[in-house]
Amino acid sequence: MLRLAVRNLLRNWILSGICCGAVALVLTFVIMGNNMNHGSYLAMLDKGISTTAGHVVVQGEGWHDDPDPLEHQVEDADAVAAIVQETHPKAAVLQRIFLGGLLTSATNSVAVAVTAIRPDDERKVTDLHENISEGAWLEADDERGIVLGFELAKKLEVGIGKKVVLMGQGKEEVASRLFRVRGLVRTGAAQADGFLAITTVAGAQDFLGQPGAASQISLHLKDPDATDAALASVKQALSDRQGLEILDWKEAVDDLYEFTQVDRATNNKIMVIIGLIGALVILNIILMSVMERMREFGVMLAIGMTPGQLRRLILTEGLLLGLVSSLLGLVGGSLITLYLVNYGIDYSEMMGDTMEMSGVAISTHLYGAWDTGHMAASTIIAVFLSVAATIYPAWKAGKLQPVEAMRHV
Repeated sequence: MLRLAVRNLLRNWILSGICCGAVALVLTFVIMGNNMNHGSYLAMLDKGISTTAGHVVVQGEGWHDDPDPLEHQVEDADAVAAIVQETHPKAAVLQRIFLGGLLTSATNSVAVAVTAIRPDDERKVTDLHENISEGAWLEADDERGIVLGFELAKKLEVGIGKKVVLMGQGKEEVASRLFRVRGLVRTGAAQADGFLAITTVAGAQDFLGQPGAASQISLHLKDPDATDAALASVKQALSDRQGLEILDWKEAVDDLYEFTQVDRATNNKIMVIIGLIGALVILNIILMSVMERMREFGVMLAIGMTPGQLRRLILTEGLLLGLVSSLLGLVGGSLITLYLVNYGIDYSEMMGDTMEMSGVAISTHLYGAWDTGHMAASTIIAVFLSVAATIYPAWKAGKLQPVEAMRHV
């Protein structure tokens, strides 16, 4: 049966080639598109995790639901950070304080979101220091320095060296503090550049009247797949401390994670539709092949082949077509993915250097990433659809009457 199926496919090589090409092309496109999307998701998550959270995050209990810098803080943040660092000595551990307020210049006032950092530690994880468009990055001991988003500086009409005053709720009453602009940063996200201000942890602690406290202690891993183990070890190490919530990155940046999941699901549905269209193409080709081979099938039935054997023959042909074409599609998709992983696609001429996705600025030079699980599933589905597309033609061929089929021209 297998030899006969191979001979039939080779004898009808034009139709076989068209069918193989259709399946291989669809599968190549599906693999390429998914791996490109996968790379974009990873880039977006990596940027979001590094700038707003970490792979494991330690926060004051209740901070995730109510980010109040006065009510939900990590007390004795240096000690907590040291404990977290001991669990993973080679990982980066950051302290951050997030607060809001009103930033005032001599000409204007703008509501801002202030992120307080330790400049040297922040360099290990984010590229904010590389995106300084004017001036310089903050120094570790600079309690009065502030870096502003480029658009925010335009609204305030201030430049390097100018004074601004931050006003907000302090520990007991409204607090105000004078800062001097050290640099201007372009994150690539216009919305963020319009209200982002960065200062040092020491400056924010003094402003809030909460020395030694932080909004967040974040652990940044080189291998994101180690998050679950890291989360368990951090929870164990801090089990004797009260008033803390310890989250993994999926919980800490749940909005961003849900966005990628919804977008991935939408793309998967599109790929399924493309696959079904490909299956219909295969169905039409094989059905046409069956109609052209009516006389041949009639002869087979006349010399003793049973309808069941004829059906199995056509299904075997479909299986062979599916295996060969899926292998070609897997190879084609892998070769294109290899190029995308190494060289990517540069959209900077059309979109500038960065683009914004769900509030996160990522480079417009996009790279693919290997999603081996999806590649394997897509290949198996392509084989299945190829066989499924032959079911109706096989059933139709099995219903033939030998005498009538042999008269078919």
